[in-house]
Amino acid sequence: MSILKDKLSVIDRVVPHGSKVVYLDIPLHLNVGDLLIYKGTEQFFKERNYQVLARRTDKSSLKYVEETKSLPEDVIILLHGGGNFGDLYVPHQRLREAVVKKFPRHKIVFLPQTLHFNDHNEMLKSGNIMRSHKNLTIFCRDVRSQKILQEHFCDDVELCPDMAHSLWGVFPQQNRAEIKRDTLWMIRKDIEGGKVSAEIQLPSPDKYEDWEDICTDKDRKKLKLLERTERVNKALSSGLIGTSSSWGTYTDGLVARVNDYFMSFDTVVTSRMHGHILCCLLGVKTKLLDNSYGKNSGYYEAWTKDVPECELISL
Repeated sequence: MSILKDKLSVIDRVVPHGSKVVYLDIPLHLNVGDLLIYKGTEQFFKERNYQVLARRTDKSSLKYVEETKSLPEDVIILLHGGGNFGDLYVPHQRLREAVVKKFPRHKIVFLPQTLHFNDHNEMLKSGNIMRSHKNLTIFCRDVRSQKILQEHFCDDVELCPDMAHSLWGVFPQQNRAEIKRDTLWMIRKDIEGGKVSAEIQLPSPDKYEDWEDICTDKDRKKLKLLERTERVNKALSSGLIGTSSSWGTYTDGLVARVNDYFMSFDTVVTSRMHGHILCCLLGVKTKLLDNSYGKNSGYYEAWTKDVPECELISL
């Protein structure tokens, strides 16, 4: 795992230590996988002494782009990584396109992503927009994404692990003597959920857990409150209320609670990529199922297949 954390240093080529940056598309929702990317990204920034001039959530980033008249030329614009590059999560892709159009002379970096388009024509349209920018770098998490991005989107594309790997050495390690439960079945329930083979002995679906099940009513109330503040920010000014700061502090506690929950299990069987990555970070045994379009198997083959106590279950 320390090797995977070290591989994030490929980003240093385009975002040197001490850089002035703007960080957009911070996840304001309760997908804890995206929050792990967020926490890893902030840890990466901290270790490299970045000067973060602005942070905006996914609810106010487009407003920031629209209202910003100018930025100093040495500011690098960073967009949150993850698995939303494509047409499954349209608002995030539209934000990337808007940034490319609005800031043609600035260095723009898309932090590690996995690409998936259902519509080939949409991919070509988005690719044409990205290709117009002369100073764009895209980091991606798997070879399939890299090939498509190089062909259609950008010349400067590099393989890179997920930003959550920055949390290696920061998160605790499981103490096997404190395990209280046998198996956590963390099976995703959203549009990326894959069909599970009948040959795999899973419990009934009512035994499945996803991120939303692990989060609490208190988490949901906090999210609703900050969504309201972001509506104010969108109506007036994107940074009027410091939503990202409040969310950052709150989610530190949320993630710590999820860590404790995962470490209470002997094994986690999951179709969530970040359920798998979190287990790698915590030293918990994990069995990884694929998602609907091969994102998990691609990541496993590229990065985590040699991590101890990790197994890919073919569907």
